[in-house]
Amino acid sequence: MASTDSEDFSGFVTGDKYFEVPPYQRNYSWEKEHVNDLWSDLVEAVEMDRDHYIGTFLLMDAEENEGASHKIIDGQQRLTTLTILLFEIQEVLDEYGEENTARQIRGDYIARFGEQKLTLAGDDERFFRRTILENVLNASRKGQREDELSDTDTDSPSQGRLLKAKKTLRENLSKNELEKISVDDPLEFYKALYQKIRSLPLLEYTVGSRSEAARIFQTVNDRGKDLTDLEITKSYLMHRVSLLEDEQQADSSIQTIQESFDEIYDSVDNISSGPSEDQIQRYHFIMWNADWGTGYDSRYYQNHLEHLKDYFRKVGDTGEIITYVQELERIFQLLDELYNHETNDSIDSKRLEDCLRDLFVAGRLGNFYPLLMAAYDQYKQESITEEEFCTLLRKIETFIVRTYVIEQKSADTGRTRVYPRARELYYNNKDEVLDSIIPCDVNDVISRLEQYIHDYCSDAKLDTTLGDSNVFKYYGNRKSELRLLLYAYEWTLERKKEGYQFDVKEVVGNKDGNYSIEHVWPQTPKEGFDDSTKELVNEHKHRLGNLALMTPEDNAVQGNSPFRDKKAEFSGSKIRMLEEIFSEPEWGVEQISNREERMLSAIRERWPDEYADA
Repeated sequence: MASTDSEDFSGFVTGDKYFEVPPYQRNYSWEKEHVNDLWSDLVEAVEMDRDHYIGTFLLMDAEENEGASHKIIDGQQRLTTLTILLFEIQEVLDEYGEENTARQIRGDYIARFGEQKLTLAGDDERFFRRTILENVLNASRKGQREDELSDTDTDSPSQGRLLKAKKTLRENLSKNELEKISVDDPLEFYKALYQKIRSLPLLEYTVGSRSEAARIFQTVNDRGKDLTDLEITKSYLMHRVSLLEDEQQADSSIQTIQESFDEIYDSVDNISSGPSEDQIQRYHFIMWNADWGTGYDSRYYQNHLEHLKDYFRKVGDTGEIITYVQELERIFQLLDELYNHETNDSIDSKRLEDCLRDLFVAGRLGNFYPLLMAAYDQYKQESITEEEFCTLLRKIETFIVRTYVIEQKSADTGRTRVYPRARELYYNNKDEVLDSIIPCDVNDVISRLEQYIHDYCSDAKLDTTLGDSNVFKYYGNRKSELRLLLYAYEWTLERKKEGYQFDVKEVVGNKDGNYSIEHVWPQTPKEGFDDSTKELVNEHKHRLGNLALMTPEDNAVQGNSPFRDKKAEFSGSKIRMLEEIFSEPEWGVEQISNREERMLSAIRERWPDEYADA
């Protein structure tokens, strides 16, 4: 049975209690804003001299043997952050000569009798012990490390978040930051803050089994604002299992679910700069769910959580729940492999690597993740050949470039056309197919994409858009997209010569500010231009044919000088388009128009409208 206790933080942590984050829980996930939110609440509680309720902590009983740790089912983010804060407080107190208080904090909250009070999971534990708590168990250690935190290396996103939390709290405790919140006596503030943390009221639930923990967690946290949809899904499905099976069976099933979510959270960390965990779950839902539609009133993927919960309320078999979770785990792993294709060993085809690189550089993949994951899944199962998969990737890239980059259409353009194709492809190699779905193979999808590409940006539309006299201003602050188009032309010139010298990600992302977009005819013509030429310059200066990539090494040809002066200064460049430009004897409307047509031809060739050809 669960035991419930209302107490303060000191009573919860101190004494012979030790805490362990089990491996199936997600790693540390608080970002700087979450840490600062907690800090602000604590500062306000000190200033107003009032309590601050820190929330509920859900624990699983320690083992029978003395000194075993309680497993933290819910509350690890708060407990970890408070432990870091207390560590930093005792450090500054030690610097102020308050050694006894610092020693008390270490013994009560950080480490007791040579054993750490809080143990994190997996690779985070060693980093937490050695870097965040700075080897506090080392008897010879004295004071904060001399090493700057900025010089500390991390091996995972969660370690990066732990380090950022430490930096944030250390900075918040600094004299400069305390002056900003009108703290006159830092030492008195540190003592008051410590006492306020000790007295934080909380509610502790301690349970004896996984199934009991699942039921309590669902009751306590399902309405919590800080939980993601994925976390709510996990707690809800474990809760359903606890209701469908007896305790022993439920514990076994819940362990299986927790192990799958352990893998899911690893993938989430690996895709930290990509789509969010809730978005990825939604992408899977689009493929998996039978009921959603593309009509405005039935786009269930926009609030998939409630429909997911409603579906599993009617499921009386834990096997179906576990099947769903394991399928979800597999989908997260697939996206992890795709997203990190350059750093993992799952893809060993140079051609496929190049296709994926170019696709991710193009970006705007939100509408295509379901299709991408469904296709990659079938590629791995050898239901799709490498040739077919690469062709599909190039079609998706072409759709993105023509629709979003060139035509600048809204982010939802094509969504209700592409999402159904993902589900149809997903079910193409399934043994059981829903009545509401007509499966299609990858070549069907490719054909449909060709049609959509033509509908949104035919060659005629492309020529009209990029042939505009104001194309530079058309891209406004989206210059990375313009660099992508210029790169396509540079690649066309370079492939006739030798191996390409520039990395597409670096060019498009303008790494270190090294890849500028320059006007051959200057934006502001000065000396050396007569009035009639100035009028032509102002009319044609922003055309695509007048734009070029440049690096810092090419700075001699930048500026507002006439073409003949730039040509005289030009001494060669690694950029082929500059060689082409300065091979011209002069520069005017005719040269701009001819170059523009060559550039449009290269862009059409790189991202073709093949539906028109068919």
